Amino acid sequence: MHIPRGRVALVTLLVMASSHRLRSQSPAVLTLPDGRVIEVLGLRRWSLAMLQDSLSRYAPGDSLQTHSCAAALRYTLHFADAAATTYIFRPDRPERVVVSVREPQDSARVHYRELALDTANSRPEWQPVTTVMTTSPAAFWPAVGAFTSGGRGQPARYRTPADSAAAASILTFLRARTTAPDRLLAQGALAGSPNVLDRAVAALILANFADRDDTWWALVEAMRESDGLAKGVAATVLQALAPRHIDWSPVTGGIHAMLDGTSLFELPALVAVLSNTGVGPAQAAPFLRGGGDMLLAYLGSGTEMLSSSAHTLLVQLRGADLGGAPEPWRVWIAGL
Repeated sequence: MHIPRGRVALVTLLVMASSHRLRSQSPAVLTLPDGRVIEVLGLRRWSLAMLQDSLSRYAPGDSLQTHSCAAALRYTLHFADAAATTYIFRPDRPERVVVSVREPQDSARVHYRELALDTANSRPEWQPVTTVMTTSPAAFWPAVGAFTSGGRGQPARYRTPADSAAAASILTFLRARTTAPDRLLAQGALAGSPNVLDRAVAALILANFADRDDTWWALVEAMRESDGLAKGVAATVLQALAPRHIDWSPVTGGIHAMLDGTSLFELPALVAVLSNTGVGPAQAAPFLRGGGDMLLAYLGSGTEMLSSSAHTLLVQLRGADLGGAPEPWRVWIAGL
């Protein structure tokens, strides 16, 4: 029997997609008695029951609905990566907790940027910021918001006059770091300082240099750190930068690792940033070939914020729409 060449090609791609590696399962969903919904993304060998049983046995103070869930999965159950985010919608809708995981067996596919997480002996000239980071988070984070927004939006509210004064000092410090030596110092610190607080300050200083592609590259690489404050600050800065076209070619390896499931807490930020910086079909293979698992897990999520952002990025990378179901996209990625 003659089989048309196009049909043969499609069958071949389907076989590739199914045999290339173990696929992610559909999202596991648990509805709690209070109406909250827990959605687990990225399971491949484990089941929801296995997760619950293992947490109950080895981390009895934690569960999928506790704030420390991700830490318990990573550091007690030895998952390669894990993140837990609570999404709050309208008052008449229950909270939705999304737990994203890379299972222990997938550790070879998780590629963190490993840097020390020391907090002692920060750079003396940066201590006006690093001291506030550690002693007054209630002043630090509103100041970060005010700095990255450029003063747009509602003025920050501080609990005490001392917090307000501390935030003002941070803003004055950061807004003055606009020279070429400031940029080079920040680039160097973000790339290799052993002090995680200094790396966080460096990420903030680089917000003053959004017109340079290497600022965006450095921030994306910082998002791939295994833990600590710097990766979250880098993600905050990146999302606040004005969208423009970026040549991502020097950091496609790190982007590939994140779209496949590295640094899951920062993955939603990366997806949004990539969509806003002019990516297209030329980046499809460097970003997704042999990977893309967590981007596809997002596409299949019942959390619309995640599924729509994943769909937007996938359409940009292919240059055409294959719909909202993960399987056609999985076949396409297998053929890249």
